[in-house]
Amino acid sequence: LKKRYTALFLDALWIKVRRDTVEKEAVYIAMGIDEEGIREILGFYVCGRESATGWKDVLVDLYTRGVKEVLLGVFDGLSGLEDAFRDIYPKADVQHCVIHQVRNSLKKVRKKDQFELAEALKPIYKAPNLDIALHQFETFKLEWEKRYPSIVRSWEDNLPT
Repeated sequence: LKKRYTALFLDALWIKVRRDTVEKEAVYIAMGIDEEGIREILGFYVCGRESATGWKDVLVDLYTRGVKEVLLGVFDGLSGLEDAFRDIYPKADVQHCVIHQVRNSLKKVRKKDQFELAEALKPIYKAPNLDIALHQFETFKLEWEKRYPSIVRSWEDNLPT
């Protein structure tokens, strides 16, 4: 493995595994993007249930195998995952995955509002820079805060300041 990655993406997929019975288990996947923009699967691990402790074991393994420097960690908002990541890569920045953020938002929206809300979010996460993203968020907030205050608050909490 390379020593330095611009970004490290962490995600878990749920697959059915047959052991004594058939049950869903988490498969942790770690993908790195190097300085040339080349994506590389760094590892995958069958770990039963997803947990911050399980992810920390994965991160320790990656570090031991040579991934010594990461500039950005990208993952969902699993409780404790950010702390586990920062224990191994204390200098790295952290960004919550936009895809997870959008999916989690749409789960909490009435069916009739889902398409419109999804379209209203796009200018925020597709903005070319932070200033434009913050401006787009203010527009989104004015339109949606009364109907879905928890969603607006969630996006506000995850915006860089």
